[in-house]
Amino acid sequence: MRPRQRMSPKNKLALAAIVIAAAVAAIGVAVGVLYGGAKDGAIDSREIESIVYTAKFECGTITGNEGPLRPGHYDTDIGIFNKQVFPVVANWFAAPDGGLASNAILRTLGPATSMSIVCKDLRSVLADHSDGFVQGFVIIEVPLDPMLLGSISPGGVVTIDSTDQDEIDVLEVQAFFTANALEDLPREIIVDKITFAIVSDPSGKIPVSMFQRILDTTVPSSINVISDPEAEVKKVFGLQYNMTEQELSDLEIEIRSVDVGVSSTIDDHAISLTRVRPQAKSS
Repeated sequence: MRPRQRMSPKNKLALAAIVIAAAVAAIGVAVGVLYGGAKDGAIDSREIESIVYTAKFECGTITGNEGPLRPGHYDTDIGIFNKQVFPVVANWFAAPDGGLASNAILRTLGPATSMSIVCKDLRSVLADHSDGFVQGFVIIEVPLDPMLLGSISPGGVVTIDSTDQDEIDVLEVQAFFTANALEDLPREIIVDKITFAIVSDPSGKIPVSMFQRILDTTVPSSINVISDPEAEVKKVFGLQYNMTEQELSDLEIEIRSVDVGVSSTIDDHAISLTRVRPQAKSS
């Protein structure tokens, strides 16, 4: 019987390297089987069942200064355009901040047709927000029916990892926001330009340099309403010089002329347009 040969340290090290390499290779095969799927390198081969668009909305009036939005009137118009050559079915619902989501509303958009979701539509589906300020999100979901699926993927199967946003962007969805910080929307108004002169001021509050000079002021006017130009001028002096009713009564002025004109209110208006990108939803 031949004596058992002892393995040299060098051979032991070589054998250990072979064992480690084999183990790493085995782990690599196992990972490939676990995550590979039908497509090389795919880590998420779940099939897409619908395409979702999520748009922000803001509706109503803010009067306080406690939030990030400044006081003003806010409105939203979410436009949806079907850019396909066949009808597309979509359902949408609203999810207000701190409230319950509305029921879904089903719509069918014909080829090259559009629709809008405005604040009036949102308030009609949000029972607890018929007035006041409300904000949240509108979710538009497009189920993948066979025709739509075929337009995206000729093979008839679309997975999370095999598509990008451009491929699944079946609708054109844009959110249009407007904000106005004025109490009333900009508009044209009728004004009276009153030309006058100060005769006397027993209170002594009005500077003497304004006496016996031709002055004028412009005040808002209304159609079919009788107004007193002298009273309008005295009202302006009362606000500017903090005059009492008695002091205004003693103030003597002479009206020279009254001219009617048209003016526009200041427009403190802001608009914003955002394109909403699609997201894939899997089962």
